[in-house]
Amino acid sequence: MAKKLGKKARKFAHKNLQSVAKRNRKLRSQFVRRPRRGSNGQVNELPGDADERMPQRANDSVMNDGEVASLVDGLEFPEDEIELNSDISDSDGYLSEDPDCLYYSDSEGSNVINDCVVQDGLDGHNDEMNIEIKKQKKKLKKLLDKDPEFGNFLEKWQSELESYRSTEDSDEEDMDCNDIDSNDKNPPNDKILTRTTINEWCQLVAKEPKAPSLRSLLNAYRDACRFGVHSRSPSVQRIQSTEVFYHIISFVLSEADNIFRALLEIPDNVNKGKIMNLRSSKKWQTIEPLIKSYLQNSLGLLNQLTDNQILAFVLTRLRASAVLFSAYPSTSRRLLKILIHLWASGDHNLSLSSFLMIREVASLLPECLDLCLNKSYNTYIATSKLVNDRNIKHIDFLMDCLVELYSLDVQKSCERATSSIGQLNAILRQASKTKVKEDLRKIDNWQYINCVNLWVRFLCCNYKDYNLHPLLPSVVQIIRGVAHLFPGTHYIPMRLRLVQMLNELSSCSQMFFPIPSLLFDCLEFRDTSQAEQGQKIKVNFSSLLKV
Repeated sequence: MAKKLGKKARKFAHKNLQSVAKRNRKLRSQFVRRPRRGSNGQVNELPGDADERMPQRANDSVMNDGEVASLVDGLEFPEDEIELNSDISDSDGYLSEDPDCLYYSDSEGSNVINDCVVQDGLDGHNDEMNIEIKKQKKKLKKLLDKDPEFGNFLEKWQSELESYRSTEDSDEEDMDCNDIDSNDKNPPNDKILTRTTINEWCQLVAKEPKAPSLRSLLNAYRDACRFGVHSRSPSVQRIQSTEVFYHIISFVLSEADNIFRALLEIPDNVNKGKIMNLRSSKKWQTIEPLIKSYLQNSLGLLNQLTDNQILAFVLTRLRASAVLFSAYPSTSRRLLKILIHLWASGDHNLSLSSFLMIREVASLLPECLDLCLNKSYNTYIATSKLVNDRNIKHIDFLMDCLVELYSLDVQKSCERATSSIGQLNAILRQASKTKVKEDLRKIDNWQYINCVNLWVRFLCCNYKDYNLHPLLPSVVQIIRGVAHLFPGTHYIPMRLRLVQMLNELSSCSQMFFPIPSLLFDCLEFRDTSQAEQGQKIKVNFSSLLKV
């Protein structure tokens, strides 16, 4: 029989291990996994697919994730593991409130709290859930009538489950008591947050940022960021209507940055250097708990929200506070991982808002630029696995964003471009030498072609301003090698795409490349029969590599 844990061990597990495991599960499901390294130092697997929900085209060959991952082995950049949330770990987001800060009841304004609950937009959803539960109970009752032995089986397990829950609840009560004893100085508040209370606090803070109600308002923001997730927490149960939730979120996100700048007496155009110098002052040390609470809870809000419009609004407001994130590099790295995941989503407005925030953070924190470039590149490679008419514009948008990120530091990006182009060239040489089907499939896929196209656009964007001439011959060699490796009418879409890349390189470099020969070869292909030649089929070549 397993030995029962002591109170200290249970307290540690309750406060740390569950939250750590939950955060790891979220990051594991949201972000691309780190590629494993073999004994020879090479990458052995591609990151996870970030676009598995996109259906595959009917004319593409059917492959599972393992086969697709083996096609472009080595295209992704290795990512370093970093410590998340280390520079704000000493703050749980809760602030001690001023006892002079008053709470108001909605009944004074002839609106009782119960009326808010009745008007809550979730009531319709709750009614649907209740109807569904009643239907399931009826089905279960019919099943019990048909099979009495199954009823005995359920009663047995239900009794065991109730006994287990009773012991678990007693353990949680012990840990909660220990937590309260250890945190007597700052016990969480459980007073109900009403519309009148929030309105009064917002007016006081708007008039005077140093008002005592600022701490109470940030605590309300903390509870709003956990609204609907930690439903058993008494502090989260303070919010009993979605109207109060939206009011808290909108006001804090809209005014928090202006409030902190007023308290710190810093201008709008302050840079990271001034912020780092200001951290040693007494003024910053006084405001720092408020800033930590706001930043930490905002990250939690980004992880919990699922509505794209609300996420875009939150990112738009948080972008004004990017300079505050720059004061905490570890927190900024955690923010970048969340932003890159949202950037790869299919919603254009959300992707644009995420990219603007990514660029702002990467510009303020050069030490986070490596993580930003590696993570965004690997996410782009994983997202571009499947291309069709619906996501072709989104992938082009991701490519343009990635080129702009790599243009922030061209000298550092040239090292990555050289490494990636070398990997592409090695895959091409191996396929040209063996002509094996497995090696050819490593090139005949969207990840390889989109990777080549990425570096073509990077060269075209920065060729005139920087010395990128050493990269140009390698890229041209790859494009011509791929074109000659796949002849025939089936690969005309791929050849036309490669010709377009050569035209772009020729235009930016003002150099001549023998492009017409690649086009004239298409006229000499005789792979189709007479019956196929007589058919008129409309084909969109922009989302195809072969027909």
